[in-house]
Amino acid sequence: MSGERKIGENFDEKEAADIFEKLRNVEGKTKPKKDSKFKKIADIMNEANYLKDKCEFGEAIQLYNQVIFTLPDSQKAYEALAEIYRKQGDVDHEKEILMKAVSSCKDNEGFKKRLNDIG
Repeated sequence: MSGERKIGENFDEKEAADIFEKLRNVEGKTKPKKDSKFKKIADIMNEANYLKDKCEFGEAIQLYNQVIFTLPDSQKAYEALAEIYRKQGDVDHEKEILMKAVSSCKDNEGFKKRLNDIG
């Protein structure tokens, strides 16, 4: 049966492009993206919290740093990182993250207090 279509053969690129354009458009308007930047950040934060709770600190630290890179004033990410470093007994990294938190989250006096308590 030579008239039968096989994958990768008899492919009409223009027809496929038209189909994709129709699927992408609704009433002549492009569909808005459902995933916003903040939803993705919330997902990363949730995964980091999960890993922290399982004491998988290495991966959690990487994810919290991603959150801070995107949202430099994320108080929850700074708090979580400081807590991880405290649990690990890593005073130098705890001080470092608290100094960043103090400069990025100026209205949070708790970071200043914790930094002063560490000495």
